[in-house]
Amino acid sequence: MDILLLFAVLVLCVTIGVPIGFAIAGATFLVTVAFTSMDLTTMAAYCTSGINSFPIMAVPFFLLAGSIMGTGGIARRIVDVSMCLVGHIAGGLGAVVTVASMFFAALSGAGMATVAAMGGMLIPEMAKKGYDKGYSAALAACAGTMGPIIPPSMLFVIYGVCTQTSISDLFIAGIVPGVLMGLGLLITNTVICKKNNIPKQEKCSMRQTGRAIWEAKWALLAPVIILGGIYSGIFTPTESAAVACVYCAVISLFVYRETSFKEMYTALADTAVVNGMTSFLLGTCTAFAGYLSLEQVPQKLLDVMMGITDNKLLFMLMINIILLVIGMFLDAVPAILIMAPILLPVVTGFGIDSVHFGIIVCINLAIGLVTPPYGCNLFVASAVAELPIERVTKHMVPLLCTLITVLIVVTYIPQITLFLL
Repeated sequence: MDILLLFAVLVLCVTIGVPIGFAIAGATFLVTVAFTSMDLTTMAAYCTSGINSFPIMAVPFFLLAGSIMGTGGIARRIVDVSMCLVGHIAGGLGAVVTVASMFFAALSGAGMATVAAMGGMLIPEMAKKGYDKGYSAALAACAGTMGPIIPPSMLFVIYGVCTQTSISDLFIAGIVPGVLMGLGLLITNTVICKKNNIPKQEKCSMRQTGRAIWEAKWALLAPVIILGGIYSGIFTPTESAAVACVYCAVISLFVYRETSFKEMYTALADTAVVNGMTSFLLGTCTAFAGYLSLEQVPQKLLDVMMGITDNKLLFMLMINIILLVIGMFLDAVPAILIMAPILLPVVTGFGIDSVHFGIIVCINLAIGLVTPPYGCNLFVASAVAELPIERVTKHMVPLLCTLITVLIVVTYIPQITLFLL
């Protein structure tokens, strides 16, 4: 009865527009008071433990690094290099969006920042070259889904913290799935552009390509420093996020000189606001997950799902469907904080590795960033393109099919995520 009330209150609050953090806190508080003798200080302790974590400090640092890169000249130089490398193939500007998003994802670890930075520069240019503006926005939105998958990833940090999974292992495991998402979008874009006779761009000369790479050398060096430092053991993922902030700030302010201290202050203020919301969510979701654990909900859920099927393949299909539906209505961060602690004991009961499951969870919820009605990447892309959301969503079907195909491959071939570990 208490669990039914917990989820009923949560769904009701979200439906009527209560912010998700307050909805989770309110539902947990209500059932704690009504059905237990637990002291409310215990609930407060859960909230505190959720944010009193060294790894979670990586989240605001990655948010800040992404904000700085979008305005400091780093993103523009990444686009220039991508243009020289793939701009001349069929659907060249679409390929540039995808490749540039892959580079940017390896710096920012966030989806919306990738869409805003890459889409803001390339969607208007694609429209000038004959691309449908709605398709351009849809492609930019889908390319942004690589942001939470290609390491370093903010979602991997949050999943690792709330499930006690190695964040470094998650970063390593996310490399190949992220690249597969990019390759899938490249192939799909090429097919669509050939079908619609989109003209190719002029191929850059070796000299132009070399000049673009040289001018972008400091931007391209950033992921080498960040990921190389993590994998070599020089610093932790959390420390790498701080290094990324300092590096991007120095390059933007003193090397490229395309940002000011005033813009840096704005980036800090915006990051502080977003991090405040994220931290509040993390604290309340920790209390929520703690209550579910006390009530043995994961074990009960495992018994129910084992009663439905003991087939591992069918079970993983059910998990993917559940997560895709959740991603349509919830942001990825609260979805991970709510569902990962519940589902992880269930999937480990089927012999599924926690790192592999983390990649599956994050890909599902990254796809949720481009599926209505929530789809925040879609809203960012439509805002950048100055189009109604309907114009963007009608171009989504082939791109979504590509992302879901990658999800299925990663789900059923775990070696794709685990062979580097």
